[in-house]
Amino acid sequence: MFLDRIPVRLRLALGHAIWMALLFLCVGFGLYRIVEHNLLRSVDASLIVSAQSIRDARFVRGFSPPIMERFLNQFFGEKHIQPYAQLVDLSGKISVKTDLRVSLPVTHKALYRAERGLETLETFPPRRATDAPLRQVTLPVMRYGRFTGEFIQVGATLDSTFHTLKEIAWVLWTSLPLGVILSMVFGYLLAKRSLMPVTEMSEAAKRLGSDDLSVRLPLPQAKDELRQLAQTFNEMLDRLEDAFKRLRRFTGDVSHELRTPLAVLRGEAELALRRERTAEDYRSSLKTIMSEATNMTGIIEDLLLLARAESRAVAMTWMELRAVDFVADLAQAVYPVYEKRSVTLRTNLQFHGDFSANPGYLTLALKNILLNAAKHSAPDNVVDFTITADSKEMVFIVTDRGEGIPEESLPYIFDPFYRADTARNRAAGGTGIGLSLAMALVKLHNGQISVTSKTGSGATFTVRIPQQFTEKSRLEINRLNFTKPQVGKSQPSLA
Repeated sequence: MFLDRIPVRLRLALGHAIWMALLFLCVGFGLYRIVEHNLLRSVDASLIVSAQSIRDARFVRGFSPPIMERFLNQFFGEKHIQPYAQLVDLSGKISVKTDLRVSLPVTHKALYRAERGLETLETFPPRRATDAPLRQVTLPVMRYGRFTGEFIQVGATLDSTFHTLKEIAWVLWTSLPLGVILSMVFGYLLAKRSLMPVTEMSEAAKRLGSDDLSVRLPLPQAKDELRQLAQTFNEMLDRLEDAFKRLRRFTGDVSHELRTPLAVLRGEAELALRRERTAEDYRSSLKTIMSEATNMTGIIEDLLLLARAESRAVAMTWMELRAVDFVADLAQAVYPVYEKRSVTLRTNLQFHGDFSANPGYLTLALKNILLNAAKHSAPDNVVDFTITADSKEMVFIVTDRGEGIPEESLPYIFDPFYRADTARNRAAGGTGIGLSLAMALVKLHNGQISVTSKTGSGATFTVRIPQQFTEKSRLEINRLNFTKPQVGKSQPSLA
């Protein structure tokens, strides 16, 4: 469209000018009509007063027709509207009149109202185009409340009235273009000033780049929509900068994680090829290479699953699972690691009903959390695993008694390869993406993971997955809500 090619400032100025022109027209039209109405009322009042004066002179003072005629000429010589007057009876005979240069018509409406003692105001069009309309009042002559058969007519041309109205119209039409021009200039300046923060934002946005996302848009002083827009954009830049930092850190961590096993592979191969060795030496080198290759394969497969889960490019198959069987299989899967580290897994199964989930993905997510708890628990420590439910979701709670997570590290523990200095050290083992993968897999279930921790006091991971329980499971939940303590307080457990 044509308007799309016009700058916003000019469009706002044009819109402002158009609205001001419409407003000016409405106000001017209203003013014109008010002045016209008041001028006509003034003429009508003068005509009525003149007619009443004639009636009083004729019948109160008893002037004869010759004297009455001289009185009229003298009386109207003092009036600024120069009216014409005549005294007429029902037969149309004029007994007294002024020097008439116009004809004062007698209409059926005026006669009808005069017989009933009512005055009549009428306007008659001019006979020639150069003349002005005639305004006329017909006033019945009453005596003792009865119509005498005579009525007084007083009329005046509206020359001065129309002249005044023409002058007003000329002033209004002359002022309209000037007002439109001034409103357009004012609108343009106002739009320019109002959009100045947008220009500043645009200049700041031009300085943004992938190598420097620290630039922020200036916030306008006025607390208006532009300030809200700038705040929203700055919040988006905060998230974008954080995402770029995580991406750079992720790239560096991936390179570091893969470089170590690759260096081992290369070193073992170079060592084996440096000179002739025994079959046992070659077998040992191949075992080392196989171990590192398996480690690399695990990292790559976890990264692939993480990428697919975060982009929701995996097929989700939901199944009805029995809580008892699910927890038993999960405990069996992590048992070797807990036994190796001399850590006890204490399960607290409070919900014995059925729930819906993808068994493979949910098992992997909870397994990663349980293994993470075992890695950061000292020998002979206990990890509590609580399974409960409410009316809308399944809740899985994993609590360890390890070294805890520093408060400054809590926002980043679900980032791939992130390791806090104390809580996620490399000596604990693992690929470094277990919690990241757990978060992505839980989100596939439309769930969420939360964590609370203090340094030296262990950590608690809570997984919540929305559910639409069957009627049987709802009865189980009602029983559970009636008998169990609140989550977060001391609870009985099943060893």
